[in-house]
Amino acid sequence: METERETATADNVRGPDWRSSGWTRVFLPIVIGLYLALSAAYTHYLPPSQAPDEHAHFEYVLFLAHEGRLPRFGVDEVGYESYQAPLYYTLSAAVCKLAMSAASAAPREPRAPLPEARELLARFPRSSLVPEEQFALSLGAMAWARNLSEAELAGWRAVRWFTILLGALGVFLAYRILFLLFPTRPWLAAMGAAGIALQPMYIHISSAVGNDPPTVVVLGGATLLILLILQDGPAPGRLALLGLMLGLGMLTKDSANVALPVALLAVTLAVGKRHTPEPTGSYILDLGRWFGALKWRELLRSLGLVLGVAALVGGWWYVRNTLLYGGPLHYPVNVDKQMPWDFYLMYPEWLPRVLKISLPMTFRNFWAGFGWTNVVLPLWWYWLIFGLGLLPVIGLAMGVADRVRGREPYSLFQTRGMWMLILILALLALAVTGHAMFIGLGGGSQGRYYFPALPSIALLAALGLERLLPARARPKSPYAVGGLMLAFNLYCLFGWVIPYYHALMG
Repeated sequence: METERETATADNVRGPDWRSSGWTRVFLPIVIGLYLALSAAYTHYLPPSQAPDEHAHFEYVLFLAHEGRLPRFGVDEVGYESYQAPLYYTLSAAVCKLAMSAASAAPREPRAPLPEARELLARFPRSSLVPEEQFALSLGAMAWARNLSEAELAGWRAVRWFTILLGALGVFLAYRILFLLFPTRPWLAAMGAAGIALQPMYIHISSAVGNDPPTVVVLGGATLLILLILQDGPAPGRLALLGLMLGLGMLTKDSANVALPVALLAVTLAVGKRHTPEPTGSYILDLGRWFGALKWRELLRSLGLVLGVAALVGGWWYVRNTLLYGGPLHYPVNVDKQMPWDFYLMYPEWLPRVLKISLPMTFRNFWAGFGWTNVVLPLWWYWLIFGLGLLPVIGLAMGVADRVRGREPYSLFQTRGMWMLILILALLALAVTGHAMFIGLGGGSQGRYYFPALPSIALLAALGLERLLPARARPKSPYAVGGLMLAFNLYCLFGWVIPYYHALMG
């Protein structure tokens, strides 16, 4: 009987090699070039520390560069981000140290004093969406950065560019993921890459020091390997690479661990079954027969390889946390503000109140909430973005209806691959929502936490938009999406970001 792996390979219509596609050779380099140019503008106009928690991230980098060891939270005098997984900060410390060694040792020239928050607000119109405290946080971080030496500032700029390059790699991986799923419809990958690369907040966050862009890279790499294993089978080399990427995710940020259960499910599906059991009409009995028919010896060997490599690469970090802090995952920030797991069971009336605050904040911050989320657009802009965002949802609903009627069948590989991306997005959404609801409503309600799932979001948006367009217009859709996103980005940069920092500097 034909195995699932053979079926997945047979019914997947392969298009041209992605490297030979005109979208890869022409469109993608243009999009990444625009991303780099806009990133250069953002990092030039954004003073050091002017992104959420950037000064604390860089304080961690500086400690590693100067001390050559990992900090102990609460013991060493390092910023509040020093509990984070160390991979990005260790690589950044090497970049920072090289830049500092080549920089001038001359002292900094005196600078004009910073304004008070109320004085700044008299120069720049404050939105009712942003409390005054956010401006005070921004000014406090900027005052801290003014104490850095010229060499340390040179290191800061170098780490920013290192992070920008990681953001570019994230765009490339998203393109590769979508192209792998739909090789005969390459405009989907091009549309997704343009949407990500020219998204204002993605560029803003990638132009600052922080561990969100590297999380996009490790989760994108893991997703790409998951799809390759689903398509071509669980070869030992690919399984080892998947384990490596999962281990690197453990050392990058906790949110990257959403790839772990998805990877295990994908390996299980790729290994397949010895035979296909006859359906019985009982879901429980059918599930039991499905498990019984799995190739258990090959499956355990494959899962052992993935988990073994992941544990070898990243497991030591959790052992260290357990020895130092008494638990594998350490969340030491705002302990006094964290809510118990059963808070909303005891006080259910608080759930709609919290979601009413958290969801709009997350949406605004996903699209345009610059600086310390204190530089925002007029409210009508977010309503416009929300309305336009409903278009892909409508297109997706129409696409689902087409599939129900059998008009647009997908291959087994495409179906499974799309479900893997949807599952990654769903798990990340649960993690982000839980963080906002239980750990920190203000700090947790940030749309940038969804950036590691941008390939999933881009895929759903591209499929929805494609369904709304006539067939002859679909190959032109990446140019339309890229043009609109570029115009929106330039409006944000020149209409709000640059004027704010001109007002700040007097």
